[in-house]
Amino acid sequence: MGKYLSSVRLRKREMKVGILYLLGNRRYQNYMINIKKIFKIALIAIIAILSCQTSNAQSEEAKKHFKEGEENFLLHNFSQAYNEYSEAIRFDPNYKEAYQALGDVIKEWERNYESAISKYDQVIRIDPNNVRAYLARGKLYLFEIREYAKASFDYSQVIRLDPTNAIAYSDRAFSYRMQNSYDLAIKDYNESIRLGNNDYKYRGTVYLEKGDTTQAIKDYNEYVLKEKNASSLVSRARFYAKIKKNNLAFNDFDEAIKLDPNLIEAYTERGEYYKNNHQYDLAIADYTKVIEIDPKYCGRGYLLRGDIQKQKGLYQLALKDYEAQLKLDEGDTYVYVKMLSPLVRTGQFEQAKKYIESFFFKEGSSYSIIIHKEWQFYKFYLSAISTDLPNKQYDNALINLEKAVADFFSNSDNELQSQYTDILALKGYVLVKLSRLAEAKEVYEQALVINNFQPDVKEALIAIQKQQSIIADTDKIIPEIQLISPRADRGLRIVSNNQTIQLIGKAKDASGIASVKINGGILAKVEEDGLFIAPVTLKQGENSILITATDKQGNKSSKTFSITGSVIDKQIDASEEIVMPTTAEAAPQYHAILIASEDYVDSSIPDLENPVKDASELKSILESNYTFNSKNIETLYNKSREEIMQAIVQKSNSLTENDNLLIFYAGHGIAEKDKFGDVDGYWIPSSAKKGLNASYISSDDINKALKRSNAKHILVIADACFSGAFTRELPADASVGVQKQYSVPSRKIMASGNMEPVPDNSRFIFYLKKNLKENKEKYLTSKKLFDGFYEAILNNSDTSPQYAAIKNVGDEGGEFVFIKK
Repeated sequence: MGKYLSSVRLRKREMKVGILYLLGNRRYQNYMINIKKIFKIALIAIIAILSCQTSNAQSEEAKKHFKEGEENFLLHNFSQAYNEYSEAIRFDPNYKEAYQALGDVIKEWERNYESAISKYDQVIRIDPNNVRAYLARGKLYLFEIREYAKASFDYSQVIRLDPTNAIAYSDRAFSYRMQNSYDLAIKDYNESIRLGNNDYKYRGTVYLEKGDTTQAIKDYNEYVLKEKNASSLVSRARFYAKIKKNNLAFNDFDEAIKLDPNLIEAYTERGEYYKNNHQYDLAIADYTKVIEIDPKYCGRGYLLRGDIQKQKGLYQLALKDYEAQLKLDEGDTYVYVKMLSPLVRTGQFEQAKKYIESFFFKEGSSYSIIIHKEWQFYKFYLSAISTDLPNKQYDNALINLEKAVADFFSNSDNELQSQYTDILALKGYVLVKLSRLAEAKEVYEQALVINNFQPDVKEALIAIQKQQSIIADTDKIIPEIQLISPRADRGLRIVSNNQTIQLIGKAKDASGIASVKINGGILAKVEEDGLFIAPVTLKQGENSILITATDKQGNKSSKTFSITGSVIDKQIDASEEIVMPTTAEAAPQYHAILIASEDYVDSSIPDLENPVKDASELKSILESNYTFNSKNIETLYNKSREEIMQAIVQKSNSLTENDNLLIFYAGHGIAEKDKFGDVDGYWIPSSAKKGLNASYISSDDINKALKRSNAKHILVIADACFSGAFTRELPADASVGVQKQYSVPSRKIMASGNMEPVPDNSRFIFYLKKNLKENKEKYLTSKKLFDGFYEAILNNSDTSPQYAAIKNVGDEGGEFVFIKK
């Protein structure tokens, strides 16, 4: 505006000079040189007059459109408001208030935060000292885009311009907290409190994250003391629940409800606590109370209760609640998202199609979530439901669902986790329609290991089992036989005549494999997935290997393999057998999931001190010393069972034959015998309930999660009690000197103990980190890493570490290879 006024004043001065020339004012006669100059200046004056008039007219038009925009914005007519603000800017390109308003409407209407920020950028360009623009941009960076450093910068500008702005101090404190700059956050909260904000609970949260529980409790008590209301008691109850002071939490919930029996926040927060602890019936009771108090409470009571009904697999009840919410607000985007899942789960595809066509794919729909980056995966899921399934195009449906899974990996966040099991469940349904029963069974099992409350999936698995039994009973097809190691298509170097090696192969049949014999006599050990292992003695020259497989219907097949052995003078060192890709395009990609459970929700499960520290140090070693890219390392510290299993399933399913996956777990573990006498091993995540096996992660859960992975190598490192229960009986060095270790797929586990408890301060982890740090070799196999500290652990602890193949997930005798930078 300042530049605009200056321009007007300049034009008025030029106009006055020109008029004085025309009138022959004597004060300016001395400056006249010739008549051309007089006309030139006169012309300037005339242009200035016209320009001033035009400028004033444009300014008035801009103000008029801006006012219209404001009125439409207040009425939530966002489309019209957008048009009016744009017109205001067209008439006045420096109208900073219009840019600010346009950013606000884009933020509220389109949720296109980058575009909104570009408008705030324009305001700051016009007026570098505009506090409002910095605040608006800072909030988007902080709460929506989550670029915390940029948010800190904007709030710093606000504080520079207005040192008394308490909101800026408070929000900058939050941005510092999200960057783990706790001291800076506390300093800003101190200033915010000094300026009058009751930010004690926020500062208390920072103290808690910093590890100072005592000061955190003091701050929350101060917060309640100053607020003196039921809502503050709810906040403190939530805090107490977080630090596992459950009795104090429930006391605060009860006291809040006594002070205000109709305080919806108390019931919703307590319901959330019950939900997180899988006490679904109690959660439903609290959400029902919310509905009784206020059925129109933004529909939130119906939404929350519907979510629990869906979580329990009560799909029809969930639909009833979601429909009640739609009656309150037909434009609520997220309700349509929630409704699709129970509709699909109950086979109501036509109704689901109607919702999709009338809402999600409606041209110009301003509410469609699929325009947002994190929901791009969803359009493939919607296409499968609305186009492919009604037309029974199951092959196309499978393609779309595969795309949904692939896109989900790169763009999803924790808020979208429930969508993943929906995709898996529908994928299993499509695979059944395509008569690919074995694959459907594996996909359904993966969905169940993430969330066991899926009755439709359980029913589908029972149906598959019946179909497979019928197929097995009528099976007349002979088994297929494959030799994995040693390979029959190349010569085999052996150390001496009559050397015993491990023969590894796989037999496949619809009815299952009953037995495998080698050379008519040696009975091979057969795994559930058909993998078999047997000792075979080789001699120099040609060796004929006869493998006979019998399925469970008595069908037999035999196959003969010829292996040529040539004697060498010495055993080949394992590292000499590693052949790695030489081109950058074929370079192996390394991924890791680092899981640490030390803070347990159930107070009867003792907390641990070292898991997060150990996982963090291992992450640093992998990034600094080996070819693990930080973007490919996922850390899951004190996460729930569902979050851990979903991360493992998603990651393992996303990998290709050029990928390698390391899974590390540190935390409590346990082992139990089943009714058949077999031992089941369990990891105990932070969300577990003592004695409730369904809240643990079993070895079978891990197997199902990994079974469909196409990764070249998977190595599980477990520092937990009884982790030996995860292994199968296979000599770990079966392929050393027999196969080029990297070229053969592997699924191995390295465990800190066998069927025994292990200490929190683990010698296993100490030596694991030490040997990885001190390793000088370019290529280090997991077996050689383990052998490097095995005896040291035996000599310095009471545990017996284990290294072996994981049961029934496709190990073929290869080795995970760490590549040093």
